[in-house]
Amino acid sequence: MNRILIYLVLAGMAVVVQSALLSQLLPGGFKPDLLLILVIYFGLHERTWRGACLVYSLGWAFDVFAGSFPGLHGFVLLAIFLAVRAVVSRVNAESSLLLMGLVLLGSLLQGCLTIFALEFFVAEGNFWPMILGPLPFQVILNMLAAFLLLKLALWFQLTFLPRRYVPGLRKLDSHHES
Repeated sequence: MNRILIYLVLAGMAVVVQSALLSQLLPGGFKPDLLLILVIYFGLHERTWRGACLVYSLGWAFDVFAGSFPGLHGFVLLAIFLAVRAVVSRVNAESSLLLMGLVLLGSLLQGCLTIFALEFFVAEGNFWPMILGPLPFQVILNMLAAFLLLKLALWFQLTFLPRRYVPGLRKLDSHHES
């Protein structure tokens, strides 16, 4: 239960930073999707049912505070979570390179699923040019944010929790091990 509470706090911070802070700091309305990175982390380290319920709830909550179409982020983030869960049993979930690759693929899948959902369910509007145009820049921003968050989490673990296990950060470079 404590882990879920920590995840909710992290997701709340990600939504606030993404929606309020980064949208003011970065030009052109572009901002990394921190919630997507968190969902990919959940997919790597949480059980399917608990993680799916958490991700779907976070997607709906994000739509309540920052979305235009109720349920859109719930659907898209749940699909990404389930895709990551399908991959995680076949790969090393502790790999930083895997996380970066999943952020790349997750960003592309998020764009495709958003286009599908909007074009399929919304009668008016042509949404795909608005999503596909900035998608390459969005992918780069998401990967940069994932890299920085990975480095920040590693620094945080080494500084404040040097002997504690943090999922996804078990493998440290040999010069950091005691």
